[in-house]
Amino acid sequence: MKAVVIALLLVLPVSILADDSIQDDSHHDVPPETLAVLIADQADNRIRLFDPLNTDIHRATLWCYPGEDEKTHHYRPTDAKRVEIDGVVHVLAAYHGRVRLVRFSDRMLIQDYSTLSSCHSAEILPGGAIVSANSNHGILRLHHSEDEFFDLKIPYAHGLAWDKVRNCLWVLGDFLYCINYLEGRLVLDRKFKLPLSPTGHDLFPLREDAALLISNNEALFSFDIKTEKFEMIFALRNIKSASQHLDGSIWVSEPKEIEGAKEWQSNAFISLNSKAGVKRYSRETSRFYKARWWQQVSFSY
Repeated sequence: MKAVVIALLLVLPVSILADDSIQDDSHHDVPPETLAVLIADQADNRIRLFDPLNTDIHRATLWCYPGEDEKTHHYRPTDAKRVEIDGVVHVLAAYHGRVRLVRFSDRMLIQDYSTLSSCHSAEILPGGAIVSANSNHGILRLHHSEDEFFDLKIPYAHGLAWDKVRNCLWVLGDFLYCINYLEGRLVLDRKFKLPLSPTGHDLFPLREDAALLISNNEALFSFDIKTEKFEMIFALRNIKSASQHLDGSIWVSEPKEIEGAKEWQSNAFISLNSKAGVKRYSRETSRFYKARWWQQVSFSY
């Protein structure tokens, strides 16, 4: 009888014998229309893409960097973006003290630069240079390589978005800045006074309209690039990140107090004007600073 059992085990598919709680998320793609949220998770210092509808905390993770079976990093992540370079999907991650470009399909580290300890966001420019926004230092750092960089003073620098149509970099700090990228340098073009207070936090483009989502200490706004006008979307304080759902609704990382967590951390992603009726997704074990819908950012890339 024992010999029969052993024989049966030998012919069983590996997938049946394996622990089905372990997810192999390497060598695959997650289409940009997938309902998924990309977070800078400070609970374990991983960049994580998760399915908000999956209640199984382990199976909900679609992708993460480093992988679940890999050693985590000591750098605290603050932001992550889906970027496309020559048709290849990457994740651009900002950390306190580091910026990293990771190829999505196999988690290969493509670019890795040290930056300042108050880094809040990053953006990739044409040609592959990376910009980091460093809030407490009031500095934009343009990284051409690990050792070659250019600094531009921008007080309260928090948010970045490349505009491929207007060929400029939008920067959020104490003002909203429009900055040109000329001959490997950042050159200030214009700036716009923020509504209510000079405390910009997050900057991210809408999916289709030529407009930017902008948050500060007081509220969330949209900025129409053509008219150069701000419009309040929602009077909610201390929003750290915002992005637009496929249905047009606006979602933000929920400003909330979590016992034992830092004041800037959240574990929930909420809708401010949902058309689908769903108001809130949460991941109880996470402590993220920024969270965004997984999407193709055609405004930038």
